[in-house]
Amino acid sequence: MRIEEFQLVSLKMISEALLLKTPTYAAYTSLPLTVPGELQGRNLGFARQVVLWASNANKGARAMANELATAFTGVIVCGGAEIPPRATHMLLYLCEATWSDDRLAEQVERVREAGLPIVMAHENDPDRDGCAFARFFETTPQELVASGIYRDLAIACFPGLHRQVSLSLLAKVLGASPSRARRGGMRELRRNVSESLRGRKLSSQMAEPSASSSAPIGPAGQERRA
Repeated sequence: MRIEEFQLVSLKMISEALLLKTPTYAAYTSLPLTVPGELQGRNLGFARQVVLWASNANKGARAMANELATAFTGVIVCGGAEIPPRATHMLLYLCEATWSDDRLAEQVERVREAGLPIVMAHENDPDRDGCAFARFFETTPQELVASGIYRDLAIACFPGLHRQVSLSLLAKVLGASPSRARRGGMRELRRNVSESLRGRKLSSQMAEPSASSSAPIGPAGQERRA
């Protein structure tokens, strides 16, 4: 599991919670924080179209593949019981019910023989039938385990704010890379937000208290507490 990317999200959540308790930001419900190096700010995109096969013998695979296709342009999802002729990758979705259908092991064998890349997503959300990875060493056909099916790392898929990181890691495995055209725009957005927050802080320090004055408006996109 790529722990660092998930830790950055947790760090941002903790920092935001602490800042919202300070007098300066107590009036806000959220803050547009960014952490240098975080995966969420890299604007991933695909140079080539990805055709992702989600077998109907792999429970939950189609839903996971659709999540990816919704989050990133350039991903086409195919279902069915046979390898689509134009498929570029197979998604192996690992959850409690994985390997309950005997057809899946046969499909995985055919995919490996054909040389089609397999991308593994390990579900950790209990509401999505998630389970501990150790379970798969008990439920996976031993022929696949012995042949190294889990030699490559599976991407951990967590719920909540960490979900986008999981999707981004899956996209990278599928070949996504940062979009250079949008890097400058993201830097500009971060700079504008930072300047907006600094300006708001200075304004609140310089403003004279007035009983008739209305409540100040916060930065764009931020809700104020009543």
